[in-house]
Amino acid sequence: MSGNRSEVVEDLNRLMAEEAEAFLRYFQMRFRLRGKNRRTAEKFFEGALKETLEHADAIAKQIRSLGHIPTLHIHLSLGGGPMRPEEALAEALDVEQQALDAYKDFLPRVMGDPVLEDFIRKQIAVETEHVQEILDVVHAGPPLKLVAKLES
Repeated sequence: MSGNRSEVVEDLNRLMAEEAEAFLRYFQMRFRLRGKNRRTAEKFFEGALKETLEHADAIAKQIRSLGHIPTLHIHLSLGGGPMRPEEALAEALDVEQQALDAYKDFLPRVMGDPVLEDFIRKQIAVETEHVQEILDVVHAGPPLKLVAKLES
């Protein structure tokens, strides 16, 4: 594993905060939805809420297993008016792509650590699947056929 343990924990805390932030974004976005396919989109975001919270929890457990206490730093202000499901989905795609990129960037830091490397590889696989699911919906075009629940 490259880097010292405290730097790895710091990066894990950042990843956990990004998942918690995604949870908050999805929570707020769900209530901004308006228009056609709103109910279907709400179900999508309910699944996304569960998934992001599960990811944050799993990262917190990794931090604790390394002998540290998870630390959460989030500086976020959310607002905005009503949004169509298509807009919300495009924003969700950005959030999921950022998560995927963050995990990919972190992977080299934990190479050689059997537990952390395996954990991060699994997160990359899950995030890759989520990005692809959203892309499939975006490319399918209206009417939206959003997945009811993201699997983690």
